[in-house]
Amino acid sequence: MLAGCSTVVVLTAGGVGYWIYSFVQGVQHGSNTCLPSDFPRYPASTYAEFTFELNGAYPGNTCHVTLESNDDVATVTAFYQSKLNTGDWQVTSNGDPANQVTFQPAKSAAPFGTVQVAVSNTHTEITIDLFTSTCLPLGFPTYPGAKFGGQSAEVGATRACHVVFVSNKSVAAVTAFYQRALNTGNWQVTSSTAGQVGFRLRNGKRTVASGTVTVAVSGERTEIKVDADT
Repeated sequence: MLAGCSTVVVLTAGGVGYWIYSFVQGVQHGSNTCLPSDFPRYPASTYAEFTFELNGAYPGNTCHVTLESNDDVATVTAFYQSKLNTGDWQVTSNGDPANQVTFQPAKSAAPFGTVQVAVSNTHTEITIDLFTSTCLPLGFPTYPGAKFGGQSAEVGATRACHVVFVSNKSVAAVTAFYQRALNTGNWQVTSSTAGQVGFRLRNGKRTVASGTVTVAVSGERTEIKVDADT
């Protein structure tokens, strides 16, 4: 832990001592984080926390960065809504929940994530979570062209995964896709109603994952909510 920042680092090569020193200096000065080099940083913000996980609560790489600013929530949120909707980035959803911006690359599906802006004590806190994979079971079908809309995971006796995607297609078209895609191979549809598909993933006779896909209109788009227990 260093200057209010905690970082998980795995070292496998020689010259480790100098690398650590250089990395630490970069973190202190804001030049080293687990965020992509072109990811926008709010002007004059300072680092409060920085963690990186490999295959932790979420598969793949997870980057968590907390910044602090003296500017108000609305100004900071507007900055990320603008900066993450230009160049190599696109905003996929914003304002649900309030002051959250969801994003992904403009030309690929990953990495994706969220920026949450909120008041914390005497300053504004900017929480950035970046993922290279969702918490859904490997091979879970994604509706073609759907964008990332957020995710959360809870690990207890089982892993509870909640992922949101957004699409411009109709509820009927998206529902029909999942009725087909979740009834092939080791996937099995367990229930199906208008706008909702229940499923399970089998390994032989054993169920290794189960859940629901709920499809509904949200504003001007279709929202796809996937809940899975593994």
